Order: sequence, then structure tokens, then C-alpha cells
Amino acid sequence: MEFSREIAFRFPLCRGEDVRAVQQALTILQSEPPCGTVDGIFGGATKLAVAEYQRRNALDANGVVDADTWTSMFKAAAVRQQDIPQGAASALVAAAAKPKVQPTVMADAGPVPADMPVSRPQALRARDWLFRNFSAQINQIIQGTPVDADLVAAIACKETANVWLSWIDRLGPVDVLARCVFDGSGDVPGTSRSAFPRNAADFRAKVGDVLTDQLIEEANETRKLRGYGPQRWLYKGYGIFQYDLQHFDKDPGFFRDRGWASIEACLDRFMKEMQDKLRASGGDVPGAVRRYNGSGDKAEQYREHVMYIHGWLKATPPVN
Repeated sequence: MEFSREIAFRFPLCRGEDVRAVQQALTILQSEPPCGTVDGIFGGATKLAVAEYQRRNALDANGVVDADTWTSMFKAAAVRQQDIPQGAASALVAAAAKPKVQPTVMADAGPVPADMPVSRPQALRARDWLFRNFSAQINQIIQGTPVDADLVAAIACKETANVWLSWIDRLGPVDVLARCVFDGSGDVPGTSRSAFPRNAADFRAKVGDVLTDQLIEEANETRKLRGYGPQRWLYKGYGIFQYDLQHFDKDPGFFRDRGWASIEACLDRFMKEMQDKLRASGGDVPGAVRRYNGSGDKAEQYREHVMYIHGWLKATPPVN
């Protein structure tokens, strides 16, 4: 059994064999507080047990089973399971803990790149959600360009889908877009930023308290949804494609009017940037994708990830 989705306490409740496996792992680990009945339904008791496991193992203690929590929990449960009677062992836990042999190639795409932001099932699920809700807007914005709809989805996967995929079963499309406020600026301890605004104080000095506090509150609403506490940090990435706050000087309305909650506004800014990068790359799409992220090794990895996800999406038709 592979990790295929973030599992969280939300409505409708998460159900399935992956939930049952998590509950069995927690039971084997003798979690305190206990996770409750092993019934394949992710309720409040399971959330509390997951959060305590995370706290004890230096993970984000938000009660959400993400990829890191999944890997850690099943490795620990598999070790503990070796010491319990054979009849009490869980086949689901053993299957989830077993290292997966991933195919090294997919079609002609080459080896799977390291540190991919989403798995293939997650990328397909994200693409299908985007197309179900926003296909008309996406198809309109790409007309007359070498950019196809799957590339738009691939860039959204690289930028933000690893977070918002856990929301799409409980939030409406506009609410998902509105909560795409990520990427802390220089306020975050141990980080720095050279572009304007370097941090909240830098932004406050230029635009005043009202908008600065509004954007900090937007970031805190997203943090709350992710299980984190509030901070006085200004975030720099807005929208499903992470339009950077450094664009404030030339495009203040996007940030003042919460443009990131509009798919039309997000797509408009995305395509304007992509058209600039296409011109700079002489029409070469992978080259434009690299330039969309900047330059250097990180931009090369960005291009590699996006184009590989694009290959996944092109190989599998969308589900309506």
C-alpha cells in the first residue's frame, strides 16, 4: 500500500483501507491517547493519536497524516510488529511499511526526478479537479499559445497542489484558491529575502498598517487550516501559481483586492509571465518553464519536475 493522499479529520470523514492501516499502526505502537476503533474512519480520536505521535517524533503535530508522517509511522510500526504474536500482526501495516520498488522510467521520460512535490496519483487528482472546476478559463487563456492545459496543471502541481489537495474534499473551489497563501518571507526565523518586501516591517513602512495586517491575517487563515498557530509573518506567494508579492509595485490591485481568490486573475498573471519567458526562450516551452522559476540549479530542477509531471498528465486522460 502506497501513500496516495493526505488523511485528515474533516467532513465528510476520510474513509478507506489507508485509514484502517493508520489506525492499526497506531494500535501496534500503543498510541496514547488511543486512536479508538480500527474501523477505517478517520475521526477525532484518530486525529489526536496521530498528533501525539507526530509530537513525539519531531513532526508537525497537526494530526494530518502526510507523506512524512506515513513513512515514519509505518517504519516504526513494522519494527514493533516483529515483537508481537503472529496472529496479532497486521498485513496492512506490513504492506504500507514495505519499501516500494518504483519504476525507474515512464515511457520516454527518463528516470523519475528526486524530490518530486507530488506523486503521479496526486498529480492526476489535482489535474482532474482543476479541469472540473476551471477548464473553460484554462482553455481560454492558453488559446494561441504553445502552452497546453496539462502544462498549466503541471505548474499548479509543482507550485501548490501538495498542500491544497488535502482541502478539495471539504472546501469549495473559490475557498481553495483563497487559501493559497504560502511561502513565508524574511520574517521566518533563519530566512532572508533580498527582493521587496524583505519582511513585514519593510512592507509596512511602504504601504502602511492596514494592508500589511490584512495580508498577515490571510496568511494566518491558511496557517490555521493547515493546523499551525498564528504568526506576525508576511507571506510572499499568492494564488495557485504563487504570484510573488514582489510584483506589488506594478500590480497592487491583485493584492489589495484578493485577486488570488479568482482563477481568472491567477491565470492572467501566470500567462503574462509565461509569455515573457516564452519570448526569452525563443518559444521553447521547457526553457520557458525554467525561466518562470528564475535561474540556477533550482530553476533546472523546477523545469525537470514540471515537465515530468506534464508527461504523467499527457499519458492519462482526465476523469470528468
